[in-house]
Formats: sequence, C-alpha cells, structure tokens
Amino acid sequence: MTHRAEAISTELLPPLLQDFERLIGLEPTMALVRHSGGLRIYIPRPERVTADHIFAHVIGLENLLKLAEVYGGESHFQLPKAERALIQVRNARIAQAYTTHKTARELAVEYHLTERQVERILAAAGATAPEDRRQAVLF
Repeated sequence: MTHRAEAISTELLPPLLQDFERLIGLEPTMALVRHSGGLRIYIPRPERVTADHIFAHVIGLENLLKLAEVYGGESHFQLPKAERALIQVRNARIAQAYTTHKTARELAVEYHLTERQVERILAAAGATAPEDRRQAVLF
C-alpha cells in the first residue's frame, strides 16, 4: 500500500516532522517516515553525506543534504511514526476509491479492515457511491 502525502494535513505531523516538511517537502518526509518511522536515526554531517547513504536512496541526495545542514552530526533521535497523518492518508484514499470505483467490501480486503470500519471511514468523509452503484428505489 502506498501513501499519498498530498492528502496529509501538516498540522497532524509531530513538530520534528513539520520541520522536516519545511526543509524537504511533504513527500520526502513521509517517505522517510514510511522507511524509518519509530526508529532511532542518525543524520550525518553534510561532508559525510554520500549518494550511497540509505536515506539518500529513500529521500534523494539533495534532500538528505538539506537535513544534514540542520540535523547533521546530532546524536541519534527517534523519528516519529506519524500514525495520525498516515491514517488520514489511508482514509482519504479509501474515500476516493469508493467514490470512483471500489465497494466497501473491496476496500476492506485491500486495506485489511472490517467492512464496518470502512463504512465508518466513508461516513466520516461523507463519501457516496457513484450513481451506477447505488441501489435503485424499489417502490
């Protein structure tokens, strides 16, 4: 499952990730969270950054250099998981898929949720099924 960062409200991000977002943008920040969220990480000093560094592969060399300018050489710190933000992305994707082409049942299977959970997400988002999937009125 992929996450689309543009659906995230940056206010949901922990302060450290809000700072990362200002420095390198939302998509690279969330890529780093997906890769290492919840783990203790170390950002090398700028002069020690190479294209072979794992974070350069995850967020790009230029973005790693931007982080290194501010956080390089600091002691290891825990990268937040940003669970609320990731749940918001998941829920937005579920609502979008439902309004265009998928059923609640299909979404429950895809996202490993119960149908009831999907229905709650859809209700909260105000999502409605496309006209061709709505049940016709019987009387």
